[in-house]
Amino acid sequence: MRKFRAPCRSGVKRFAQLTVLAGLLVLGGCSSTTFFYNRIDTLITWYVDDYVDLTRDQDAAFGQQLDVLHMWHRQEELPQYIVLLNDIDRALDSDLGQSDIDYLYTGFQDAAERLRQAATSFALDFGEQLSQEQRLEFIAAMRERQQEWYQERSEMDDDAYRDYLQDRFEDNLGEFLGRLDKAQKALIAGYVIDFVPMHEQWHDQRTQWVDELEQVLRSEPEEWREPASAVIESWDERQTDAYLAIFQHNRDLSKRLTRDVVNSRTEKQNRRLRRSITSYREDFEALILVD
Repeated sequence: MRKFRAPCRSGVKRFAQLTVLAGLLVLGGCSSTTFFYNRIDTLITWYVDDYVDLTRDQDAAFGQQLDVLHMWHRQEELPQYIVLLNDIDRALDSDLGQSDIDYLYTGFQDAAERLRQAATSFALDFGEQLSQEQRLEFIAAMRERQQEWYQERSEMDDDAYRDYLQDRFEDNLGEFLGRLDKAQKALIAGYVIDFVPMHEQWHDQRTQWVDELEQVLRSEPEEWREPASAVIESWDERQTDAYLAIFQHNRDLSKRLTRDVVNSRTEKQNRRLRRSITSYREDFEALILVD
């Protein structure tokens, strides 16, 4: 049997928070974008194994529906990613301004929202093929993974949190620029010190959200889809002013940090950055044309 893991809204939101070049890292870490992208179905299959046990028929249906989602992404989304890459390429002809960063960030945010909507529809469609027991098994797994994430973040003191952020930004930006110099690392450190942890606020809101989702599934075992969809879509509405303030503060820091590091790039880093953009664009263009 295989386990099903529904696309995670919080994961998509984290993708939306990435700015400019870091947004492309959903495809980073592999020597070939094409190699990675053509194995998305397999990778998602591995990713779902920690959640709901599927029967053989459910497993086959899962694969068929996933193929549809993958084809949508290839036909509809990759062309828009190419537009974003072209916009980045043009913006790099001079120093990035705040308006450039805002524009590109909005592009990635919109892409993330489209992916979230498609992923949510996929999860709800497939959820109709699950039993009540399986849907509740899924909720229990969500709680477990959430608690693991929260425990990991809770154990970080301020220094550990900043070290974590420092490493993340250095890795993300270094993926495109190459080795960062001491001045660029110091620039990141100067921003990182002002980031505010938000795991407590996120955990509180997420717990309430999952509680409501479970209540719907338990109280409406036959007619669960519409009320469950309403709970899922309520995530943005339930965010508190305190949560939004921290989120916006950290987002703005991320945008300025990315802008300043990219603007400080050397000629060697600029060549690597341009080659990376060209490589992604060529890979996406080839993937769009592949049946």
